[in-house]
Amino acid sequence: MKLSIEPLRCTGCGNCELARGYHRDGALNRLSSSIVTYRNREKKNYFGLILKTDEYLVLARPEGVEVMRIGAPEEGQEADPSAKPILLREACDLCADVEYGPFCIRFCPQNALSLEA
Repeated sequence: MKLSIEPLRCTGCGNCELARGYHRDGALNRLSSSIVTYRNREKKNYFGLILKTDEYLVLARPEGVEVMRIGAPEEGQEADPSAKPILLREACDLCADVEYGPFCIRFCPQNALSLEA
């Protein structure tokens, strides 16, 4: 199973971040979340998500979803500076110890997140 993100549904509300932080810390805390919302200041209504897994960063932006291996950027690519803070966080475990599935999916009001086989 893996987390699937539909970036065009994301409104940047941050519920997924808060839910993941709550799962890790038992408090509404964005700093320990393995999923991060971000906004582009130059473009109005531009929201995206960055998800950290064990091996990859998933960058979900309106123009599509990109999966990058954690480590050095591939040849011809620049590292995305917005991804750096998430590299210090723990990887997503899909809330493995929660009976009803990942908190981020349950608390996303736009259904931008789902589980995929």
